[in-house]
Amino acid sequence: MLKRALSVELTGIHPTRLELLRLRRRKKMAEGIVDILKKDLDALTVTLFEYLKQIPALRDEMRNGFAEAYDLFVEAEMLAGPRKIEEISLVSQSVDLNVNIAAEEGILGLSLPTLQLAERAASTFKPRFSLVDTPAKLDESTLKIEGALTQAIKLAEIEASMREILEAISVKKRQINRIQYKILPQLDAAIRYIGLILEETERQDAIRVRVLQRKRKERALKAD
Repeated sequence: MLKRALSVELTGIHPTRLELLRLRRRKKMAEGIVDILKKDLDALTVTLFEYLKQIPALRDEMRNGFAEAYDLFVEAEMLAGPRKIEEISLVSQSVDLNVNIAAEEGILGLSLPTLQLAERAASTFKPRFSLVDTPAKLDESTLKIEGALTQAIKLAEIEASMREILEAISVKKRQINRIQYKILPQLDAAIRYIGLILEETERQDAIRVRVLQRKRKERALKAD
């Protein structure tokens, strides 16, 4: 609708003052739309960089969490022995990880994804084995993995939101470019065209007026 409302073709133009005023109003409207789109683009860019700033810290926390979980698991294995850890793994309840995916309204009304561990998945992080005959390091390792997984899901959520924002930025840029480099030049060309036609018409009218005035004077002189 916006493209059709703002675009103009010289072949369909009526070179009148009314049309000139109408085109000038359309040009002003197009320039106003560009200003709004640029403000939206700035807001999206700021939000994008705010998300981007969170990524390094989240990645470090995730990597550190998994690294600490691995170190704790190795300590547990050293304390209990590989065979004991293997026996525990065989009798322990497996963890079924599920992620709830939803959406929330974000910047400029964009639908941004939200990711969260499902409740039943989170509950499985409770001790799944007897703490009496297993090293405490094994339980600590499990808790570290829980924290690392939470950071990983948050990281995925941010990256998914960034993709949505980048797509919105791309759309805004295309809209701005279309108006700035196609629609506005078309309007300027149409305005110049009508201006030239009107100037030529005014010159021809002025010439006709002078000719008529001269003829009147000649007739008046002959009558005298």
